[in-house]
Amino acid sequence: MAPAVIFAVMAFGGMTFSGTEGAYANSARLAAIKRVQGMHERKNRKQIQAMVGVNPATTPWCGAAAAYAVRKAGGTPVAGANKASSWLKFGTAVPVKAARQGDVVVLRTKRGYHVTLFGGWADKGRFTGCGGNQSNRFQCSSYRVASIKAVRR
Repeated sequence: MAPAVIFAVMAFGGMTFSGTEGAYANSARLAAIKRVQGMHERKNRKQIQAMVGVNPATTPWCGAAAAYAVRKAGGTPVAGANKASSWLKFGTAVPVKAARQGDVVVLRTKRGYHVTLFGGWADKGRFTGCGGNQSNRFQCSSYRVASIKAVRR
């Protein structure tokens, strides 16, 4: 008799993925951001606006960029996705130390919140976050682990 295989089910902003599909969603989100890495909100304003749905030159757009990545991966963004703090309600909470590439990371900043995708661990006390509205462009940047408010999968 063959052993039974049990898949864990994880929710992603309204869509449900199981087993390797969950890992696929994370990889696909991160890949979506990396494909457009380097696009600048002024130089590429029209293209970015078409992708994320807001004018990046006049509107904070990190949340809209995260929504773009989730949609590209086949998921449904969180309600109110353009607001970074809305991502505190996305999917399921994950301990910071358990973060995987493509997880949604919400940071607390001096001016409020920022949302990015987990790209990997960096130097001591830092991680790489890939997203939009990072130095006015899509890019991967280094952030302090201490600034993480939530990791969501």
